[in-house]
Amino acid sequence: MGIAFLSNYFFLSEKKALVNGAKNSIIIDLKASKIYRVNSSARRIIELGEQGSKVAEVAKKQCFDLDGEDVYSFIKEIADLGLIRISARPKTSSPKEDRLPKLDFLWIEVSSRCNLRCVHCYAESKAGAEDEAEQPNDLSNEEIRKVIDEAAALGCRRLQLTGGEPMLRSDIKSLVEYAKTKGFEFIEVFTNGTLLTEPVVKFFADKGVNVAMSIYSYRGDTHDAITRVHGSFGRTLNSLKLLLAYKVPTRCAIVAMKQNEDDLNGTSYFLSKLGVLFRPPDPIRPSGRGTNLKNWPQTYGQLFMQTQPSFLTSEEAYERNSQWNSCWLGKATVTSCGNVMPCVFARDLVVGNIKQQGMAEIIEGPAMLSYWGLTRDQVEVCKDCEFRYVCEDCRPWAYGFTGNLYAKSPRCTYDPYTGKWAGATEAKSQASECVGTPTLK
Repeated sequence: MGIAFLSNYFFLSEKKALVNGAKNSIIIDLKASKIYRVNSSARRIIELGEQGSKVAEVAKKQCFDLDGEDVYSFIKEIADLGLIRISARPKTSSPKEDRLPKLDFLWIEVSSRCNLRCVHCYAESKAGAEDEAEQPNDLSNEEIRKVIDEAAALGCRRLQLTGGEPMLRSDIKSLVEYAKTKGFEFIEVFTNGTLLTEPVVKFFADKGVNVAMSIYSYRGDTHDAITRVHGSFGRTLNSLKLLLAYKVPTRCAIVAMKQNEDDLNGTSYFLSKLGVLFRPPDPIRPSGRGTNLKNWPQTYGQLFMQTQPSFLTSEEAYERNSQWNSCWLGKATVTSCGNVMPCVFARDLVVGNIKQQGMAEIIEGPAMLSYWGLTRDQVEVCKDCEFRYVCEDCRPWAYGFTGNLYAKSPRCTYDPYTGKWAGATEAKSQASECVGTPTLK
């Protein structure tokens, strides 16, 4: 080795990060979206370099299961990979700018009523029909407009109007028009599709409104068994075809459960042939009526478990995940009674009520910021995992299954203490044994 090499400093290159776990560590190449696993000796070598040690100084340390030549070879190898930089000068760092997050996406549940009776409804929507009066506790038009005003003032430009069934409101069009005047760039109406008419669909097309709906099966009897309303599939399908005819941007959600898991492939194919945007089926969320695990899709649910490393990352995602929650950061839900939560599935995590407080006070308050700031560093087991900043996290999923907001997600089978992945069945069994009461730490 040359004298210049031995007398140089070494440290992680730009856009590289070291994340330590209980057993293993990883180096993340944020630019190339690559992950390199390293053992404890490699981790210690990199840490010493980050702390300002020179190559020769590290090689002389008696804390590795390696001799000096092996240390030199390792440093040169990771330098050739571009993971570290060899420099005559020590590493300098710039202070990070701390900025509070802003409201980016808002759900407003404009109605607690629904004309369907879906077995898995996360909101436990109440029965309602077109000719029924609105529920007395539901937000008024004036109250919803006030929420839209205050969300817009906070810089929010993305909005979903949902329910219950939003089309049960006679003023839904006026709410859409009002949101448009306040600068919302993305407006989506999530509907079951049974109540859409051609004039409403034309209105959506003219106003640039997006529509989302759920299709539970390509077979009408299966779909209707889940909605518990005969003929709902036919009405929803007619509306879907009408939306496509008017070129309204439309997406469909497929919720996987025991009742339809044999139809999932057929339903995906059916939607693809229609030309509808959809994502892979998502298992029922353990919220509301979805907490009944008798409806859990046993076969598909196993496929949904993560049993091997499959991570993609970027600088933006890493910076977010290391400081804030990877999923509900910047999001808020306003329910039909005015409660505010960080996610539509987090029904118990109420941080305020718009009938008592302004949106700014709630969104910028300590309760919401605590939820937005709930990183994997606070989650049991995950806090000791080297993959914690490259893994997406759904807290309502973990909370719904375990009763513990800080429990590891039952989807994940990785054990950071052994460095091994388990089978899907074993992980689900372990998750069912974890119980607790959610508290803010």
